[in-house]
Amino acid sequence: MNKRMRWAEFLNPVGGVGRRRFWFGLFVAVVFRMVWPCVATGAGLAPVRLYYQVNQPMSIRIEASDSAALELVVLDRANTETARAKIEGANGEIDLAKVFADIFSIREVRYVQLMEDGEAKGAALVLQPLVTRPTPVLQYSTRGNTKVLQVVSWEEPGADEKVMSGFRVYLEPLVVLHTTEGDIVLIMRPDEAPNTSWNFIDLVENGFFTHIPFHRVVALAGNGEPFVIQAGDPSGTGAGGCAYNIDLEPTKLPHDLGVISMARQGYDVNSASSQFFICLSRAGTQFLDGQYTSFGQTVKGIDVIQAIAATPVDRNDRPTTMRYIETAELIGAAPRVPGTAPEWIKPVEGDAVEASTTKSNENVDR
Repeated sequence: MNKRMRWAEFLNPVGGVGRRRFWFGLFVAVVFRMVWPCVATGAGLAPVRLYYQVNQPMSIRIEASDSAALELVVLDRANTETARAKIEGANGEIDLAKVFADIFSIREVRYVQLMEDGEAKGAALVLQPLVTRPTPVLQYSTRGNTKVLQVVSWEEPGADEKVMSGFRVYLEPLVVLHTTEGDIVLIMRPDEAPNTSWNFIDLVENGFFTHIPFHRVVALAGNGEPFVIQAGDPSGTGAGGCAYNIDLEPTKLPHDLGVISMARQGYDVNSASSQFFICLSRAGTQFLDGQYTSFGQTVKGIDVIQAIAATPVDRNDRPTTMRYIETAELIGAAPRVPGTAPEWIKPVEGDAVEASTTKSNENVDR
């Protein structure tokens, strides 16, 4: 049978009914593929691409009711409004750089929320400025009988060194860890640790956290307070990762119950990879502030975290029966409501968490 005959049979299934079913199925598949990104995330907005260069067009897509009054609102992390603009036309592409003329002056993470007849619709867009990062200032201190290198402050780049290159733009997600004990739902905090948040989102989206063990469970820290559960190493040995490292970021998010943070190798502050830990208490993890990059919070599943923390372990904090992240996925975050602070956001006294120099014998190395 020649190629022409095989293609003819493929395009002309047996009988008229089969032919109609084939073309209807193809039509449904195409429509589903076009609509799925909005359905999957519940989004009214979608970026055309991930990266946008400075002073270039920033095209995004809008899906909304034809008869609705549409607005775009720019929000900070607490959902305080910083800009608002009316939009003409319900569907298609618009250029954010034309809607908000000063958008390239933004230097901190912002969120763009679609408003339809005054109501927030769909997940917000995360706008992460691509700017030169500060450098940690390190100093040796004593921990027990050991000298360790700790972060004592951060050095901002000079005016001639701080460069704005553009934006990373994506729909705000929730991360769902499907574990053997139940689901843990996390909100990322790119407003605190943008590169770490994106790294974690990218690993989740591309299937890295599939059948990953919680290889370390430290129910109590040296001070007797609940400490951490740790995962992210496919080998389960505590020495594995994703074969690249990311730098420490100057996050102000306090380590506390349900906060997710990056493990790292020894005292190399820029050696985080894919291993992470979830905190079991503020009292047990406060000393980690400023030394490890905290980048997200648990919005559902504290009971699951505590169930994993109750796992029996050996003298090396290795579970005698492993609990696993079976799979992980991204789902659309809830719309951001202007003027209403998210329930999960935690106020930080003085809007800063200083690098802790509290002495402790615990660590979260990989």
